[in-house]
Amino acid sequence: MSSGQTYTDKDAFFVDSFDNIKIEVLHYPPANIISNYPPIIFIHGAAIAAWAWDNFCRLFSNKGHDCYAMSFRGHGQSTKTPKKDKWWSLNVITNDVSAVTDAIIARTGYKPVLVGHSLGGGVVQNYLKDNQQKALSNSLLTVSNAPILAVLKAIFTLEPYAIIESPKYVKRATLSKAFPDSMTRKLQPKLEKASFVTGMFELLKPFVDPSIIKCPMIVIGAEEDKIFDIKGISIKETAEAYGVEFDIIGAASHSIMLDLTWEDAADVIFNRIQEKIVKI
Repeated sequence: MSSGQTYTDKDAFFVDSFDNIKIEVLHYPPANIISNYPPIIFIHGAAIAAWAWDNFCRLFSNKGHDCYAMSFRGHGQSTKTPKKDKWWSLNVITNDVSAVTDAIIARTGYKPVLVGHSLGGGVVQNYLKDNQQKALSNSLLTVSNAPILAVLKAIFTLEPYAIIESPKYVKRATLSKAFPDSMTRKLQPKLEKASFVTGMFELLKPFVDPSIIKCPMIVIGAEEDKIFDIKGISIKETAEAYGVEFDIIGAASHSIMLDLTWEDAADVIFNRIQEKIVKI
């Protein structure tokens, strides 16, 4: 798949979705090695965008995967509609993922692995209800299901950004104890004020029947996650619902792709893809 390609740096393109929305996609071509690895689409959670996957995409592309990271509508460089962005539904967000997936299948000729973080994990599950034929056996879920406590606070105030409006709050809610305060101060201004109150509310109730999803699933949690309870519904019960084991990344918190141990998480995902997908 990647023979003849040389990894240089990322490029960007936009995918047309409905409502005249353009979805930003960052592309990291694979290294100049021969592999049978599928392309990967990285799908972010609340308050971040495609840029948050930069470390992961560089690592996976250097290992031979063709990598793509998308930004939800209202996030990153995707189209922003300030009066509507708060109210987009789970199905609207999922349709954007479908548009990106279709575009990448058309570009590459291969069905991709889907990697979803937090809210993105819920979106991946919602997508797979009706689109397993597009992902074939190449579906992956990381830090999945709804962040219950954070969502409740967001819905009560209707301003989820309040949870991360200062570096202090960002570190408390989403980063590990070891994450440097200086790095937190640099990270916080990058976070998105756009938020899907409607979409997050929908994740508080059952929105997918796990028994109908037959793709290989990988569930990953973070040891210091303050939003998800490792032993609670968001990690343990999600894994049980899909009949799989789950991995916990030590010394990592909710923003697992940005935390100090991001490479540990990426290595686990890479190895699980090898075990469950590439070697099938």
